[in-house]
This record gives sequence, structure tokens and C-alpha cells, in this order.
Amino acid sequence: MDQPLKIGKDTLLDINSVEYQWIRNLVNEGNSPHQVNTVIQRCLGGSSDTADIMRKVALKQIPVNQLLRRLPTPPMN
Repeated sequence: MDQPLKIGKDTLLDINSVEYQWIRNLVNEGNSPHQVNTVIQRCLGGSSDTADIMRKVALKQIPVNQLLRRLPTPPMN
């Protein structure tokens, strides 16, 4: 079962956030995309698709708005 993301929208929007830097470091250390996605999901939550998109955003392969479209919207009160 997928866990909710443990980081907020402001962090996701900041391409220079420590979380994205950490993801880039995982890639630069030679980890495979699958390994990086697994670590992202374990540490930051989310689905495998969300982790893959976060990795691609961190590597500037896709724009962050593609990640935001995948996130669940909070319920209206």
C-alpha cells in the first residue's frame, strides 16, 4: 500500500530543495533508477509512480507540474 508523501507542496515546488539534491546525489552515486525510486518511496512516501516522477523532476527531465498533477488533492471541508 502506498504511503502519503511526507513532504509538502512548497518543498516539491523548490527544485533546489535538499530532497531533490539528495535524489540527485543518489543518482550520481551510481544507483539504478529502480534503486533510487525504492529509496525515495521508503523515505519520503508516495507511490512507485510518484517516486519515479520525483526522480525525473530532480534530474530536470520533466517539469515539476507533472508531479503536482499526480498528487491527491486534499478534501474540501
